[in-house]
Amino acid sequence: MKRVWLNYAIDVLLFFTGAILAASSLLVWVVIPKGYNPQWLLWIAIHKWSGFALVVESLLHVALHFRWLIRMTSRLFTRSE
Repeated sequence: MKRVWLNYAIDVLLFFTGAILAASSLLVWVVIPKGYNPQWLLWIAIHKWSGFALVVESLLHVALHFRWLIRMTSRLFTRSE
């Protein structure tokens, strides 16, 4: 797989995982009543696992762009004006 397509796939995964995380947050904190409710427990599990997935995907994203981040940070601090 070409690097461009890998970056695109990671970005799409980040977007959809973030959307799932946001939707589960809204459902757990606003819509579904708290307590021992099977629906609430399911959405808590979805929220936790999507949060974990988002962290893993974010670390992978940073790892794939690490050289770029180093170069840009270097340019930021070595700029002479």
